[in-house]
Amino acid sequence: MSLRLVNLVFKIGSLLALTPARIEKNRLVFPSKAYALLWIILFTAGVSISAFYRKVSYEKLTPVVLTIQVATDTVLFVLNISTIIITATKRHQWNRFINILKFLKNRNEKGDLFWFLPFLLTNVVFVVIFTYYTYNVVPIMGVEFFKLYAVEYFQFYAQLIVYYLIYEFLNQILNGFNDLSKTMSKLWKMQPNRLHKLSFKRLKSNFCALAECIEIFNTTFGWLFLLSMGFTVLQLLGFMNYLLSGKYNSLPLVSMFITWHMIGTFFGVFICDLTEQRVKAMRMVAYQTAVNFDKEKEVEEIRKLINVINDNFPHFTAARFFDLNRNTILGVLNALFTFLIVVIQFENVYN
Repeated sequence: MSLRLVNLVFKIGSLLALTPARIEKNRLVFPSKAYALLWIILFTAGVSISAFYRKVSYEKLTPVVLTIQVATDTVLFVLNISTIIITATKRHQWNRFINILKFLKNRNEKGDLFWFLPFLLTNVVFVVIFTYYTYNVVPIMGVEFFKLYAVEYFQFYAQLIVYYLIYEFLNQILNGFNDLSKTMSKLWKMQPNRLHKLSFKRLKSNFCALAECIEIFNTTFGWLFLLSMGFTVLQLLGFMNYLLSGKYNSLPLVSMFITWHMIGTFFGVFICDLTEQRVKAMRMVAYQTAVNFDKEKEVEEIRKLINVINDNFPHFTAARFFDLNRNTILGVLNALFTFLIVVIQFENVYN
């Protein structure tokens, strides 16, 4: 991840007070708290006006569907507001996180002419999905559609910024452990008499720095991760209920939304799992290396490194409620289908 790319995301996200304004050499410059408060008021006003216009359509829903819809709207609103509040209050954590990434990045990193391409493509996909959505719905609902759902364009773009930052920062942490693993492999291939204590010290220092990055990530993005997963589950539950009930038959449109939310939410979980697996592999290699070395001095240094890995083993959490790994995805899908069965049964009662 290029710091230029982070700067680009920050500049765009700062327009909605969702991210720091930009990265400077020694510090982060944040949107003023007044500006953050302004956007909280704007989001609140927009959602309130939208809810007022939706009242008529909400009254036509069954209690179960109404509960799902209200919960979905509420979680999305809380996610937007939480993002703004975290940006405004987590100044020290953001600053420390960026400084660690700058310290750990490869100094020989080559310039990339297309460093902005990933974020550009993500925005293109977003525009395509919502243009297609507008093109299909507006002819049916007319201008009334914008009264009901115009604010969601800003809300979903705010969610896009959260998705992208989570992905990029997790990917940077994973790359840091991959580089550390490569360094360890090169170190183990050296002759024992060429190993230096400073090499082990650098490994332990970099590992602890990455572990601190994970702790900051959990503190900063943990609640946002939890809210994103909750919103995705509720959104998928609503879409699937509509499809199975036959009340909404636009399968391509629903599939696009489902794919968008699934990738945005769960791809980060896969990176968390890959990071843990990478560290487990590093620890196993260290154990094997300690067995193969003959000199007590080198073995002792490797044991110290293993202790550092064990004491700072990475655990990604969603606001400390549960760990983020592949088991999380299975648990979410299991809960989703269980809730879906319950919803269908309740819907049959009211039909």
